[in-house]
Amino acid sequence: MVTTVSLQPPFEFYWWVVLIALLMVAAVVAITLYVVKKLFKIDGFFKKKNPAIQVPPPRKLYEIKNDYTAQMERLAATYGNKQIDKRAAYQRLSLLIRGFVHDATGLNVENLTRNEIRAYGIRQLDRLMEEYYIPEFAEDERARDKDFMSSCNKALGVVRAWS
Repeated sequence: MVTTVSLQPPFEFYWWVVLIALLMVAAVVAITLYVVKKLFKIDGFFKKKNPAIQVPPPRKLYEIKNDYTAQMERLAATYGNKQIDKRAAYQRLSLLIRGFVHDATGLNVENLTRNEIRAYGIRQLDRLMEEYYIPEFAEDERARDKDFMSSCNKALGVVRAWS
């Protein structure tokens, strides 16, 4: 008598079993990282810290203020003589203001946005940025009601009163 035996195929892992296992491992790792972060209070560890403001000596600050005041007065005269248009004047005013803040505080604000600069808490700089931000970057229609000479005078006032 001949007996035949047929063997079952070996246990196969289906793709969904592997997927569920990976999701469970990812969930366990995420929960573990969250708990470790909360236990050891490493919330601020990866945050970028703002550099400290460096105040130059009074004599140096006086020289910086005089230099930028003269540059702003020249810019106002250039605009008054119609040698540059309004947008170019606001762009140069922006560069002068940012350069002044860099020289007066040591903060490199040339490439920062309004919100990033606002985080430093320099009140005068907030006011100045409100003056030139829209005319510098917006369409000409939105900048029509802005008067460059008025903005330049406000910037001069802030630079002169800076301490």
